[in-house]
Amino acid sequence: MNIPVDKKKTTRNFAASMLIVLLGLLFIIKPFWFIRSDDPAMIRTIGYLCIAFFGVISIFLTKTLLNKKEGLLLSEEGIIDQSSGIAAGKVLWKDIKSIRTELVAAQPFLMLEVTNPLEYIQNQINPLKKRAMELNYQLYKTPIGISGKFLHIEFEKLRELVLAGFENAKVK
Repeated sequence: MNIPVDKKKTTRNFAASMLIVLLGLLFIIKPFWFIRSDDPAMIRTIGYLCIAFFGVISIFLTKTLLNKKEGLLLSEEGIIDQSSGIAAGKVLWKDIKSIRTELVAAQPFLMLEVTNPLEYIQNQINPLKKRAMELNYQLYKTPIGISGKFLHIEFEKLRELVLAGFENAKVK
């Protein structure tokens, strides 16, 4: 089963992140538009942080928008997650121990607990993705989380499909 990326949602999020990057730039260039203090250091620091954080998000969203592949592929072998800039890639059903739902910043994620989490982290060549997987592992005891946020499917339906695929793989 193929689940496409929702280009409208992704485009909206890209536009919002770019607006915050521009706002951060204004914080740096024109800090006195935003504060009454004589010391603009704090507002400039916030500007740099906005540019850094939302700039990275913008890059990931750009990659997602330019990717012509399906967002999520479910097969007899496993899942191929290409739904975001920090997507996990290929996850085999045989590696998955359990699947649970976690709320991360009020956003539901499917957390795939795998038997070999360090292997999935080590196989990641992109340093930003690798770091994101390490943080997921520290915080949620698994490096692999799938969000339905950028997919063209309701989260509950996504959850049902992934759980059904997992159960079918266990039977075989």
